[in-house]
Amino acid sequence: MHSETLSDLSQAGLHIAIQDIRDELFDTPECDYAIAQLLSQWGQVDHAEQILDNMLMKWGTSPEVVALNERGYAEIVLSNDMLSETATRSGTSTLSETSTTQRKPQQSVPAAMDGVAA
Repeated sequence: MHSETLSDLSQAGLHIAIQDIRDELFDTPECDYAIAQLLSQWGQVDHAEQILDNMLMKWGTSPEVVALNERGYAEIVLSNDMLSETATRSGTSTLSETSTTQRKPQQSVPAAMDGVAA
């Protein structure tokens, strides 16, 4: 039960941090990028990638948005590589070793937006 409480507190802290980012950066591409960055640092790579994918659909493909998107994916890959290297040194296995993060291809016209929350 103690570990469940710590997990709940960690999730609550993550949600508070995300809300703080939204309060500071409002609804901008930089806000989405910062949230994706935070999520990837907390090991929620799939959620971070989802935010980066939705960023292109939400904000379009201006050079600034594309640059933030590419930087976000590069940071996720770098973060996974660093986690794998640390796990290899310590002899432990991580999720990043069993699933590789690949940059999703960009589309100039967004695909159907089924299930995309605003």
